[in-house]
Amino acid sequence: MILRLIASSILVVFITGCGNNNKPPEKAKEKIDARNSPNKVDFQKAALLNVEMGEKYLAQGQVARAKQKFIHALELKPKLPEAHTSIGYFYERVGDKVLAEEHYKLAIKYAQGSTGRFQNNYGTYLCRQKRFKEADVAFNSAIKDKQYIKTSEAYENAGLCALQEPNEEKAYQYLQAAVRYDQNRHKASLELARMELVRNNLLAAKDYVETYRRSAEHTASSLWLSIQINTKLGNKNEVASSALKLKGMFPNSSEYKAYLESTRNG
Repeated sequence: MILRLIASSILVVFITGCGNNNKPPEKAKEKIDARNSPNKVDFQKAALLNVEMGEKYLAQGQVARAKQKFIHALELKPKLPEAHTSIGYFYERVGDKVLAEEHYKLAIKYAQGSTGRFQNNYGTYLCRQKRFKEADVAFNSAIKDKQYIKTSEAYENAGLCALQEPNEEKAYQYLQAAVRYDQNRHKASLELARMELVRNNLLAAKDYVETYRRSAEHTASSLWLSIQINTKLGNKNEVASSALKLKGMFPNSSEYKAYLESTRNG
């Protein structure tokens, strides 16, 4: 199963980190225009606020309002990388790949000191365009940025992207690194559990499922993986527990249907 990439700072959509995100703050009802204020205003702060509101509007599907906020942020701070990466995602969403790529690259160009965050975002964009080799370069640029604190996210995104090539061995190496840096990278843990099951490394697969459970809610995929792993290990109680949860939480899922099929054939 291929999981969605995370982009650190974009919607949370990606995207990897973004209370109630469905309600813009009260100030969103008014246009945040620092230039027309009689007082001394922090243009950077005002621009970032417009970016935040634009992301929330985009998440709600209010495309015109989102674009207005992103454009205004760039009017306030034309070289603000956060504004460029967000409007890049906006243009990607509406199908304008030329402008999307232009702004993703400008975000990297204007980032001061550390470009890792914006390389990670650009990598996720490239992966969604199935430009896998270029995406790998961008992710590795993010990984090599010593000031970028979310190295684990870049490794996870690189691994999930490698699965789409597909290049399982490269994905395996990246995802292992992601979990070494941060055991809460639950998407990486789940994919590693699947890979170890295929390789018949059952104890390692079980460990990754348990790591996943410590950082994320049950899904049909995680429960089905647990059933398959514990069936091979002969852990009947754990199989029964996971099967009961799968039936109760995801009765219409393909995973539950696969479980029922396995019991008929087993």
